[in-house]
Amino acid sequence: MIRFFIIISFLFFNGCSTFKKEVVECPKLISPKKAAEIVVNSESNLPVYLGFRGVKKFCFKDGNDIQMELSVNIRAIRNDTTKEDYVPVNISVVSIDLNEKEFDRDEFNYSQFLLKGSKKVDRATTFELKVPAGGQVLLGIK
Repeated sequence: MIRFFIIISFLFFNGCSTFKKEVVECPKLISPKKAAEIVVNSESNLPVYLGFRGVKKFCFKDGNDIQMELSVNIRAIRNDTTKEDYVPVNISVVSIDLNEKEFDRDEFNYSQFLLKGSKKVDRATTFELKVPAGGQVLLGIK
């Protein structure tokens, strides 16, 4: 019983304030033109357009740095929809410091399924990385 009272008292006095994150303005996010839209060949060797269809950012203070959480939506568009296919997708997110040196990186590679009859297919992918104070973030598809 005493153990239960101690635990309840601990939770009451600490509350959830220690778990709250301080929301801050997100650093600049750049996607160079050649890395924002590309045309790749599917597994059936057919051309498929890949491009960003939206990015959501959430940033929190993490010591002297910023913790950034991204949700990136990639859209695949193809002309030949007569059969199911897969297209390789490689996404990179890199944070750089004021001297344009790499600080942190997150990458994700997958094969996006293209259903028969589907001309457009969207998929959202999430990333997390640290950004130094005054730094920026580069986003690209390859």
